[in-house]
Amino acid sequence: MKVLFVVWELDPFIKVGGLGDVAEALPQALQSLGVDIRIAIPFYKALKLKRCRKKLIKRFNLKYAEKVEEVEVYEVEHPLSKVPVYLLRNSKYLDTPVFPDTFAFFNKAIVSMLVANYLKWMPEIIHCNDLHTSLIPLLLKENKLPIKTMLTIHNLTYQGRTSLDILDKIGIAKSKCQIVHWEIESRKINFLLEGIAHADIITTVSPTYAKEILTEEYGAGLEEVLRAKEGRIFGVLNGIEDHKREARLLAKDAWEEEKKKNKLSLQKKLGLKVDASIPLFAFIGRFDPKQKGIDILHKMLRTIDLAGYEFIILGKGDSEWEERFQWLDTFFPKNVACAFVFNDRFAHRIYAASDFILIPSKFEPCGLIQMIAMSYGTLPIAHRTGGLIDSVKNGHNGFLFNNYSGETLRDAVEKAVHMWWHERGKYKEMVGNALSADWSWDRSAKEYLRLYEEVLKPI
Repeated sequence: MKVLFVVWELDPFIKVGGLGDVAEALPQALQSLGVDIRIAIPFYKALKLKRCRKKLIKRFNLKYAEKVEEVEVYEVEHPLSKVPVYLLRNSKYLDTPVFPDTFAFFNKAIVSMLVANYLKWMPEIIHCNDLHTSLIPLLLKENKLPIKTMLTIHNLTYQGRTSLDILDKIGIAKSKCQIVHWEIESRKINFLLEGIAHADIITTVSPTYAKEILTEEYGAGLEEVLRAKEGRIFGVLNGIEDHKREARLLAKDAWEEEKKKNKLSLQKKLGLKVDASIPLFAFIGRFDPKQKGIDILHKMLRTIDLAGYEFIILGKGDSEWEERFQWLDTFFPKNVACAFVFNDRFAHRIYAASDFILIPSKFEPCGLIQMIAMSYGTLPIAHRTGGLIDSVKNGHNGFLFNNYSGETLRDAVEKAVHMWWHERGKYKEMVGNALSADWSWDRSAKEYLRLYEEVLKPI
């Protein structure tokens, strides 16, 4: 089975978000299952190839926006997984990612490269990811290439709406697009919508999110076109990588003493009260009030009796919300510590020291921090939504709360602390369950392989 995994970011070459981690780990896991998988990304100026040796495969010309552009295709080996990676270079459009031209050009270059068979290798499936590669299924159909397509939606809210002029640039007639039916009045094209409409199969990053996006509440305006694909939409829960967890609590029978040691060290570093008997909570994530629940987190912190708790807040984003949390840090320095940065190593130190991780997201396609936290014996307290439902089992390896509000979050925190204090045996059992969970990419890869086999079946 031959699969081309097309994506706009790939760790460690370039990483902007969690998709970069997925692009590194999933192909490696699929390769170990016998899939002949290769990755394609743009060759940005900011790409960090380090000592990776690149081999020029082909130079070819591509017509875009009525002008002829040169594209260079290089092949490198991923430094960790050894999966082959194709890098597509063009100084005008692919040096720096700028929507929409970078991705429209990249998508056309991928298909043109395959039409001419410049790789001397032809995929049976192209695995597209998010809006950045969502024009590929349409372009394949226009070029009559018999290649199946899977589109994975990592976050439906990012869709890529832009002017219809982009169709003229890539040479596609407007009549071929869903614009005719869905967005004709706005004279806009929606990259993700086109991918959904033309891909053979759709996946999301958790089973619950695959159901949620069919509803008006979570469909982000695309629920109707998604419902039209019902039966061809599947959810596969993401995994996490072991090698990213430097301070992982490996010994299940030693986690309690290790966590105490880590907690005392971090309390001292951050100026919190140094006392292992105080429950320590963490929030790690973007300061995004539309998704990450920082509004109800802030409300909870203002209404709970902070004297009996300690909270570490790590993340950055909305500056107004950063200021509000800074106020809490300033006036309650022994109970609240905020760091408005993101440092992966520091984040893992927080996971290792904390008793609980707070995940109050309004919606969450998958979420990885709950899995990482559990691998450190840190129990999640999470809103009952998306991939959090699929990974956090209430009373088994964490706590779920239903209503999206500061009050219900506070109730969940108090319930968790009551167990931490008064039902120590149950708490230890839950930590053991969290430490025992399998969040490996091997599990996810087997499900993707099953879907690849499904999409290749004759209709």
